[in-house]
Amino acid sequence: MADTPFSDSYIETDAELEALIGADPRAAAVALKALAAASQEWYCQEATRRIDALPLRGTKYDIDIVAGIPDQPRAFPRIIDGITCDWNSSTSLAIVPTDIKRACMEEAIAIYAEQSAGGTSRAALQEAGVASYQIPGIISETFRPGSGGASQMGLKSSSSYRMLSKYIARSVPIR
Repeated sequence: MADTPFSDSYIETDAELEALIGADPRAAAVALKALAAASQEWYCQEATRRIDALPLRGTKYDIDIVAGIPDQPRAFPRIIDGITCDWNSSTSLAIVPTDIKRACMEEAIAIYAEQSAGGTSRAALQEAGVASYQIPGIISETFRPGSGGASQMGLKSSSSYRMLSKYIARSVPIR
């Protein structure tokens, strides 16, 4: 395990990604863990972009622009219902919640799994709007309406979606 820093990702290094994956026996998790750091970084960056594209509750952490601190580059950490979530009182800094990092890892694994399958996974077919498909004499499959990526707001991983669900806005105020 090196410790190559990642940019623009909730997961900050290849070592952190590998620790999050741990002993996960899924083939895609093992394969992602074995990739070069630059490839791991790309999957984590893509997962982060997809998470940040969700309609999220609250606002980004209040940055002190007067003190010269640049705008928060990603959606987490957040202030939800007036409460700064995941505040580290010992360092006086807001931190990215562990469940966001785990959701990022799960989404990175799902993106890798779909791409390594050449976009032919069930999720890819469902997202493309395919209602059913058949390979004569081998398999016939029909998908129920609303299954796949649309029901998970574009995320590939249902695990990631479940971890993020408490942060996802279900409605927006009309002004």
